[in-house]
Amino acid sequence: MQALVGDRLAGDWPAVRFHPGDLDWWVVLADERMPALTERVRLWIGGDGTLVGYAWFTPPAEVDVLVGGLKPGAARNLMIEMLVWADSRRSAIGGLDTEPLRAWVAAEDRAAMGAMVAAGMTPERRPGFVHFTGDLSVGDDWPAPALPASMRFRRLETDADIEARVACGRVAFPDSTMTVDRYRHVRDAWLYRSDLDLQIVTQEGLAVAFALGWLDPTTQTVELEPVGVHPDWHRRGLGGEVCRAVLRAARELGATRALIGAASTNSAALALYASLGLQITSEIVAFTTARAPLASTST
Repeated sequence: MQALVGDRLAGDWPAVRFHPGDLDWWVVLADERMPALTERVRLWIGGDGTLVGYAWFTPPAEVDVLVGGLKPGAARNLMIEMLVWADSRRSAIGGLDTEPLRAWVAAEDRAAMGAMVAAGMTPERRPGFVHFTGDLSVGDDWPAPALPASMRFRRLETDADIEARVACGRVAFPDSTMTVDRYRHVRDAWLYRSDLDLQIVTQEGLAVAFALGWLDPTTQTVELEPVGVHPDWHRRGLGGEVCRAVLRAARELGATRALIGAASTNSAALALYASLGLQITSEIVAFTTARAPLASTST
């Protein structure tokens, strides 16, 4: 799946939908949750035995789909099949009374947009997401690191570091379900590198900002996910400092490009990522169905 994502990342750049690191992160976020990933991720294999697409269903009613290596018409038809499968998962897991199926796609992906319409789905009037991308040569214009004297950058090396990172994340993102045990699983992920997992800590060891970079060595693209700042330390430039520190480290490891996603309504994140010299190059939008189950569409 990560190889397929990498292929699409290389071909679609800069209008990208996923980064291989997203899958590592999503696996960890799904850890210990029901239903298991084996019940809500489905793969589609081509006649030559290679993976041509997958659908990732997230209860109660969301799905992400990706197809690669097919002509536009075949890709659209396969995505319709994926949507029908995801809707069957929605009904099986949540019952017909659950909310309508919601699918997230890149607005620049014509095949995906066409599949949504052909399947009878309609654009949803809700804020979506944007992706910032750019060449890491923009780092040549960044200011030198300038942390307050009472703070320093620190990798996650000890249990205390992990506990501080999780505590900061739970405050920065009140809906977070991250735990110390789950974060230990992050560190076992395929693309995880401790030198791209940085936090800013006080002299007392309190984490006040963090950023995790996922480096795909094939495309030499690093994604920041997640990035957070403790609310008590907002508007002090710490988000920019930790992002630049991770991106500098990634560039030393061979990264040439960067990708960062943000909610389109998060004005602080939008300003932060723009300050890094990155630009919005793709928009992620939602399509939704009626409550009735989707039916296969012949084309």
